Amino acid sequence: MSDYHHFLSSMAGVGGQPNANLHASSPPISQHPAMQMVGTPMSNPYQSLGYFTGFPEPIMFNAPKAQRSRRKSAPGLDHIKHRRTRSGCYTCRSRRVKCDENHPICERCRKGKRECVYPEPTAPKGSGSVGSTGPSQQTSPSSSHGDDEDDEDFGQDANLDPIMDEDEDEDEPQSATTQLSMPRFPPRRSSTASSYGAQRRATDRRQDSETPSLDGNKSSSSPSLSGGTGSGRMPAISSFPGAVGRSDWSSLPHEIQFYLNYFYENMTHYHYCMVSDSDNFFRTALIGAALRDEALLYAVVGFAAYHHSLRNPNGRIKEFLQYYNRSVTLLLAFLKRKETPTATTLLTILQLATIEEYLGDWVNLMGHQRAALEILTQLFTPQSVMQSSASRMMLTWYARFDVFIGIMGSFETSLPREWFTACIDYYDSRAAAEPSSLGWKIEASAARLRFISMEMSLLFGKGARQDVAEEAYVAEHDRLSGALDEWRNSWDPALEDPAYLVTDFPRTHALDPEDIVNPFTPGVLFRPPLFTSTMLSCEWHSIALMLESQAIAEASDETRARMMEHAYAICQICETVEFWPLSPGGSLIILHPCLAIAALFVPRDAKHHMWIRKKFALLEVMGYISPLTMRRRMAELFRDESCVRWWLPNDEGFTPILQSIRTLADDRNATAVSSQSDNLRQVRHVFSKMYLGPASRGGSD
Repeated sequence: MSDYHHFLSSMAGVGGQPNANLHASSPPISQHPAMQMVGTPMSNPYQSLGYFTGFPEPIMFNAPKAQRSRRKSAPGLDHIKHRRTRSGCYTCRSRRVKCDENHPICERCRKGKRECVYPEPTAPKGSGSVGSTGPSQQTSPSSSHGDDEDDEDFGQDANLDPIMDEDEDEDEPQSATTQLSMPRFPPRRSSTASSYGAQRRATDRRQDSETPSLDGNKSSSSPSLSGGTGSGRMPAISSFPGAVGRSDWSSLPHEIQFYLNYFYENMTHYHYCMVSDSDNFFRTALIGAALRDEALLYAVVGFAAYHHSLRNPNGRIKEFLQYYNRSVTLLLAFLKRKETPTATTLLTILQLATIEEYLGDWVNLMGHQRAALEILTQLFTPQSVMQSSASRMMLTWYARFDVFIGIMGSFETSLPREWFTACIDYYDSRAAAEPSSLGWKIEASAARLRFISMEMSLLFGKGARQDVAEEAYVAEHDRLSGALDEWRNSWDPALEDPAYLVTDFPRTHALDPEDIVNPFTPGVLFRPPLFTSTMLSCEWHSIALMLESQAIAEASDETRARMMEHAYAICQICETVEFWPLSPGGSLIILHPCLAIAALFVPRDAKHHMWIRKKFALLEVMGYISPLTMRRRMAELFRDESCVRWWLPNDEGFTPILQSIRTLADDRNATAVSSQSDNLRQVRHVFSKMYLGPASRGGSD
C-alpha cells in the first residue's frame, strides 16, 4: 500500500488536491492498469465526452500558477516537526499562504475578494466540547491521529506549494511545513438562486434544517468511538451489525448525529449507483461499521454533508470538506502506522472513491480504485467474498467502478474474470434454491449483465492497444451482441410481471412542447420490488448502444435506427423516473452514464440539445458534477460555449453552493491533470464514430 500512502498524502488537506512534487520517486497514478493506453482505432463515445480529464488533449487545462515555479525545501526539513499557527483564516491556510489575521477580513481575502472565515474558538484539551454529551465524546482517541500530535486536526500539508494571487510574488518565502488544518473555500460568486433547483423530483419532499445541529448549536469536537481507532479495525464480516437505529449514535456529537440521521433518512443505494441492495447494506452494515471506525465515519458523514449542503439554501462547502479531509487524514495516519488493512479500510476507500466520482475527479477515483483492488484481493478470494451479504456488496461496489471506468475509457478491467463468474455461480445457485425469491433473481440478472460489460471492457482494451486482429475483434463483438440479446430475451418472467407496471401515472403538469418524450407514458416503469428491473433495462440499452458504436464496420441505416431507438428508450426512462412521484431517492443519478451516452445519438437540434442540457443541470443540482472536459465536449456538440460555465441560459439553477463545488471540482481536476499529464498516454481525439449519419440526425449539424 506504499503507493496509495503517497497518493493519500498528496490529497490530505485542501479538498484533496494532488501535489505533483510529492514523493516524486513513487510510481504515478498513471501506472494504474486502467491508464496504460495508446491511441485507439475506434472512437469511444465516453472518451470523447471527456470523463477522463487529461486523456484527450491534456493541454486543455493550463497548469495552476503553483505548478509554474516549484521550490524545494531545505534538506532535512521534511523530518522536522514544527509547531504551526492555527489562528489564520481558513482560506489562507487552505491556500498555503501567510495570513495577517486582520478581522473581520484579512488583507489577502480582501484583495482576492474571497470568503474569509476564521476558526471558532475551541475548548482546551481536557475540557468538555460544545457538542459532546459526556466525557467520552470530548476528543478522539490518540491512536487515531497518526504520529504527529500537531497534525491531528487535518493532517500535514506534505510541502504543498502555495496558490498565488494575480498580484502576489511567487518568491514569497514559505515555511517548510505549512498548516493545512481546514479545507479550501472557493469564493462565492454573486448569483441569485433561481427556481430551477426547486423543480426537482417529487421525492425530494423532506424539509432540511438550515443548520447541521440538532439543538441549534455547533459542535467542533471529533466523536470518540468506543473501541474505534480510525485504523479500519472492525469485527469480522460475519459479525457486521444488522439493524442500526438512531439510538446507536445518540451519544455522538450533535453535528455527527445530524448527518447520520440525514444519511439514514435520505440516502439510498441508488446514490451509490447500485441497482439493488436487498440486505439494506448502506443503512445497516455501512453505518454500523462507521460507528466503529472514525475514518469511515467521517467519509460517510462527509458524503451526507455534501448532499445536505446542496439542498440547503444556506449550505456552505466547508460543511462537507471538513469531514472529507478528516477521513483522508485518518486513513493516511493508519497507513503510516503500517497496520494491516481490513474490511473497514476497504469501505473507507470505496466511500472516498464515490465522493471523487460525484466531484467528477476520475484521476483521483482511479487512485482509490487501485488501492481498493489490492485490499479486496488480499482479504478475499472469489469464493470467500460471496459468503456474506456485506462482502458481496463490497465486491459489487468495487466491480461497478472497475467496469464503469473500463467501459468509459476502453480499458481492460483490473479484477480477474473469476471474480465475476463466481458472482454468477453463487446467485444462480441461490435463485435455484429459492425460486420464489425475487432478490436472488435480480442479483443473478445484474451479475450476468456486469459480466458482459466486463467482457466488453476487455475487448475495448485490446482494441485500444491494437492487440487483436480485426477478424477476431469482429467475431468477439458479434458474440457479445448475441450475449446482450440473450440476456434481455431470457429474463425470468417474475422480473417483468405486468402487475407491477406503472400504468396510472399522475400528471403533475401539462406536457411541455419542448419535451422529446412523454414523461407520463404508462408501462415504462416497474413499481417496487421490480423498480430495479427498470434500472437494469436502462443499463442494458446503454451497454447495447455502446457496443453498437464500437463496431468496426460502418453503421448501416438499420444499425443507426436501432441505436436511435436505444437512445430514445434511455431518455424515456430518465424522464419518467424524474417525474414519477414515487421514484426512490438517487434513482436518476444512477442513470447518468446511460443519459450521457444517449445524448450522443439523439437528433442534433436545439430541442433535443436543450432537453439534454436540462437533465445534466438537474444531475448537478443533485450533486453529480460533470467534469470540465465533458462540459467542453458537450459545448462542442451543442455549439454553445456557455455550457462550459453552466448548462442553462442565464445561470438558471446555478446556486452559490453549486458554484463553489464546481470551482473546487475544476481546481482539483486541473491540478490532477497538470501533475499527471506528462505520464498519460494521449488518446486520439476523434468524433467520427460518435456522430451518426446526416439522415438520422434530425437537424442540421
